[in-house]
Amino acid sequence: MHRSLPFRSLLPQFTFRVILPLSLVIFGVIATGLYASQQTVTSLLIERHRQLATLSAARVSEAVEGYIRVLEALAETPEIQSDSSSVQLSKLQSVSDTLEIFNAGVVITNEEGRVTTGMPAPTVPINHIVAEQNYFRQIRAQGTPSFSDVIPDALNNRSIIVMAVPIVDKQRTFRGALLGMVSLSNTPLGDAVRQLRFGKEDFSYVVDGQGRVIFHPLPENIGADFNDRPFVKNVVAGESGGTLWKSSTTGEQLVIGYAPIKGTHWGLIVREQWDAVVAPVQAYSVLAGSIGLAAILASVYLLRRGVQRIAKPLHLLAEQSTRLAKGEPIEPIHESEIAEIKDLESSFNQMAFQIASYRSGLRLYVEAMTHLQEEERKRLARELHDETTQSLLAIARRLELMQSTEKDQLRHTRLSELQKMISDTLRGVKEISRDLRPLLLEDLGLVPALQALVRSARAGAGAIPHTQFEVHGEPVKLTVEQELALYRITQEALNNIRKHARATGIEIELSFYATQVQLEIRDDGQGFIVPYSMTELAQRGSFGLLGIQERIWAIGGHLIIHSTPGRGTQLSVTMPITSDAR
Repeated sequence: MHRSLPFRSLLPQFTFRVILPLSLVIFGVIATGLYASQQTVTSLLIERHRQLATLSAARVSEAVEGYIRVLEALAETPEIQSDSSSVQLSKLQSVSDTLEIFNAGVVITNEEGRVTTGMPAPTVPINHIVAEQNYFRQIRAQGTPSFSDVIPDALNNRSIIVMAVPIVDKQRTFRGALLGMVSLSNTPLGDAVRQLRFGKEDFSYVVDGQGRVIFHPLPENIGADFNDRPFVKNVVAGESGGTLWKSSTTGEQLVIGYAPIKGTHWGLIVREQWDAVVAPVQAYSVLAGSIGLAAILASVYLLRRGVQRIAKPLHLLAEQSTRLAKGEPIEPIHESEIAEIKDLESSFNQMAFQIASYRSGLRLYVEAMTHLQEEERKRLARELHDETTQSLLAIARRLELMQSTEKDQLRHTRLSELQKMISDTLRGVKEISRDLRPLLLEDLGLVPALQALVRSARAGAGAIPHTQFEVHGEPVKLTVEQELALYRITQEALNNIRKHARATGIEIELSFYATQVQLEIRDDGQGFIVPYSMTELAQRGSFGLLGIQERIWAIGGHLIIHSTPGRGTQLSVTMPITSDAR
C-alpha cells in the first residue's frame, strides 16, 4: 500500500528537486540573453565609434590639406622663390588676408634653415635656425609637406604647430622652406575639430605624433600628454579601431574610436560616455533580474496549487526566454489562469516589448549608419568624378598636345609612357567611382546592376572567370532601400570571396516569388566555421559578414549562412516584397 507523505515533507523536496533547478534554468536563460545583448551592443558601439573616427579624420585631413595648398601655392610664386627678403615680405603682406589662418605667423627660411623674413610678428624670430627641427629635415630630404608636433612658444606663452612646405626653384633645387604656424587656441582648424560631434555626450580631439593634444574642446587639455592611453599609442602608430576604456582620473567608462589623419602623423579620437548610450540596456537588466525573482516566488506559490498547473506556463516561459535570448520573434504569453503566473507572464511580455523596442531603435541606428555610409560614398564619388577625373583628363590632354609637338624620340616615348599611366589611373578612378555610387542601379535597376558586378568579378585583379548569374521568376520592382541592400550585399560577398575564399567558381541566383525575393550566393572556396551570433562576428573581425547582416536586418530580411571548411560557402538572403515595391 502506497503511503502519502505529509505536505510539509513534500514541499522541501519539490523545492530542491523542481523549483531550484527550474529557477536556475530561468536565471540562466535570462543571464544568457543579457550577456548576448550586452556583447552585441558593445560590439556595435565600438564599430560605430571606429567609423565615426575614420569619417572625422577624413574631414580633418581635408581641412589640413587646405592649409597646405595655401602654402604650396604661395611657395611656387617668383617672389617667394626670390633671394630678396624685402621682396618676399612684400609678397607675404600682399596676401595677408589669406594667411590669417596661420594665427601664429608665417616665416621663410633659406636652404640652411635660417629664418630670413616673416609676418606678422612671427613666433620664430629673424635669423633663428630651424635646421635641426624634424619638419625641416623632412622637407629638405623628401621635398614633401611636413607637420611638427606640439611646440611650446615661451615668448607668447602658448603652444603651436608648424606646417612646412619646401621652396624650390625651376630646377627643383631646394631653396628653403615656407612655414605656417598655428596656435592651438582660437584657430579655425581647432574650431572645426570641436564641431565634430555626432551625439549629445560625445566629442573629438586630435593628438600629435608624440601623443600630445593639438585640439580639444576643453582648453585646459590642449598641449597635454595623452601618450599613456593605449588607444593614443595605437593611433600614433597609424592604427584605427575602437575600444572600451575607463579613465583612471574620473572613473568614467568611455567608448573610444580612433583613426589616423591622412597626410599627417596626427591621430583623431572620438569618445562618448558608456552610461549615456547603454541606459536602456541597464534598465532592461534591472527588469530582467526582477522577473527572475518573480519567477522563483511564483513557482513556490504555484507548487502549493499543484505542480501540474504550473508546469505548462513555466515551460512556455523558459522556451520563450530562450527564443528571446536568440533574438527570435515571440508572441505575448497568456496561458495561465493563476493570478501570480499571469503577473509573471505580464512582466515577461513587458520585458519582451521593451527588448523589441530596443532592437527597433538599434535597427534605426543601423539604418542611419547605412544611410551615412551611402551619402559618404556618393560624396566621394562626386569628388572623384568632378575633381580628380577632370584633373586627370586635363593632364592627359596636355600630355597629348606636348607629344604631338615633341620631336625628340626619347622625350616622345616618355610622354607616351606618362600618357598611358594617366589613362590607367583614370580608368582606376572611374572604377572606384562606379563602386562607390552604382549609377547603373539608379538608372536601370537591380538585375542590370548585378550583371555588371558579375562581369567585374570575371575580370581584373583576383578575377574568378567561372562566375554565373541567373534570375528566376518575373523581376519585380523593389524599394530603393531593398535594391541598394541587395546590390551592396552582392558587392560585399564578391569582395570577400575574391579576397579570402580561394574559390574557382561562384553561382549567384536571384529569385522572385509572390511575396518575397531571395538572393543566393554560392562558392566552392575554402569555407569557414559559421559563427553563432553577430557578437562573435565582431569579435572575430568578420566585419564584412557583420555589414551584410546589418543591411539585411535594417530592411526586415533574413540571412542564412551554410559553410563547411574545405567545401565552400552558401549565403541566402530572403526579404519580403512590400506593397510599396509592388
